[in-house]
Amino acid sequence: MSNLVVILGPSGSGKSTSIKNLDPKETMVLALETINKTLPFKGSRKLYNKENKNYFALKDYAQIISYMESASKNLPNVHNIIIEDATYIMRTEFFDRSTEVGYQKFTDLADHFRKIIAKGTTLRDDINVFLILHSEPVTESGDVVGYKVATVGKLLDEKYNPLESVTVTLFAKPKFDEDGNPQFGFWTQKRKINGVELPCKTPDGMFKEEFIPNDLALVVKAMNEYYG
Repeated sequence: MSNLVVILGPSGSGKSTSIKNLDPKETMVLALETINKTLPFKGSRKLYNKENKNYFALKDYAQIISYMESASKNLPNVHNIIIEDATYIMRTEFFDRSTEVGYQKFTDLADHFRKIIAKGTTLRDDINVFLILHSEPVTESGDVVGYKVATVGKLLDEKYNPLESVTVTLFAKPKFDEDGNPQFGFWTQKRKINGVELPCKTPDGMFKEEFIPNDLALVVKAMNEYYG
């Protein structure tokens, strides 16, 4: 059983930067071709590209699942699979099917994303799958009270919540010092900051700290030690 981890947070919170300390020879990045952005750290284009066979711009959820299966079966060197900007898997299909009427497309969108998560837990035991997702605020009476996965609206939210299907969710939200300088990192346990609940969760004892550096290499080390 592979390890599936959700990295959730708003744009610019250090989610994709957390890839930089992973070994490129052991890591595969999967992204949608409609996004296909450069990873936000120095030298990323040389480290991750099609020629190195560790960065692939794909069409849809089915291709993502296919590449995950292929890596598990045929690439023993791959131990980390990053699904970059996974929120756009839902959004791209939604826009592609914008002319369809009725509720079926929302059922399909939820099912397709569920299949990605299901596949992410059934690969080789030595594979970690990181699903990078954008968050959006949850409001009550105009006040922000928490965060959830950004999707394409309430009709999809009613059908499927990706966070319910995973054991590890890390929330990317920087701390700021007295001068306003950010310390980028991941929150590991559900908590409230200024009355706003962060939807993070990890198994008991996996992380000693409630706030860790945004470094997936450290996350992999912690999971390996925890699961043995």
